[in-house]
Amino acid sequence: MYSEDDLLNLLLKSPNSESIITIAERLEIDHNFSFSKDRNDLKGVWELRWSSSNSPFLKYSPFIDNLQILDPLNLNGLNLLKPRGIESIIGTGILIRLNYINEKNWGKIYTCWCYRS
Repeated sequence: MYSEDDLLNLLLKSPNSESIITIAERLEIDHNFSFSKDRNDLKGVWELRWSSSNSPFLKYSPFIDNLQILDPLNLNGLNLLKPRGIESIIGTGILIRLNYINEKNWGKIYTCWCYRS
């Protein structure tokens, strides 16, 4: 049985690990998350550490800060990409309109974030 701590440690230590998808899928099945009651937990700034997407900008790189700013109450988000260590000289932002599918099904692309405070 995997825990969220197992996934978090793997994301921080080995963000390109083949084991991430297995742990993420298992936790998603076992988790009792409900968008209607838990969506406030998603609000904030998150660092993208892993994604099953083939999109190059969703792949983890130690040289790029890939931040997701999520506002699930208004179904909005922002994907901010910038070179790591550079505060505000260059970067790009992609506005996101979040789509609510249903309480448990979020589609086939798995994405794992680490919360940044």
